[in-house]
Amino acid sequence: MTRALIAACAGLAIAVTLLYLRLDTVALERDNAVTLAGQHAAAVESLRGTIRLQRELANDQATRESAFLKEKQRAEDYAESMHRCLADGTCGLRVAATCPAVRVGTAGAAAGEPDAGTPELTAAARRAYPALVAGLKVQRAQILSLQEELVSLHRVCKLAP
Repeated sequence: MTRALIAACAGLAIAVTLLYLRLDTVALERDNAVTLAGQHAAAVESLRGTIRLQRELANDQATRESAFLKEKQRAEDYAESMHRCLADGTCGLRVAATCPAVRVGTAGAAAGEPDAGTPELTAAARRAYPALVAGLKVQRAQILSLQEELVSLHRVCKLAP
């Protein structure tokens, strides 16, 4: 009877030990699962924030690109109208220049009288002028757009944790 009681106590002790180890393993697995779920939730939140920032940046870029394209079209329209105006002769280009006194032989113009015609651009320069003006306006629009983009990116980067 004593042997049976000792065997039953030993069996019970082994069962309690195994049960304790099993409970400890289950608790550890549960803690790991909770930690992993928290990590996944943080990763999902981070991805949502990244997607939100990408959408904001894409919207900002689309707005800047639209403004740039409008400015570019405006510059091209201005160049075309200036080219027509110059071709029609309804407008002219003024050049800030002085002409040196031209003396042919010993006869010169009287004092106070012009001795040369009005300075003008050459035909090639007259044709290229509208394109140059349009190019300058387009470059100005590009520079302003890039500056705006840099300011926007700086603002977004400052806000991001």
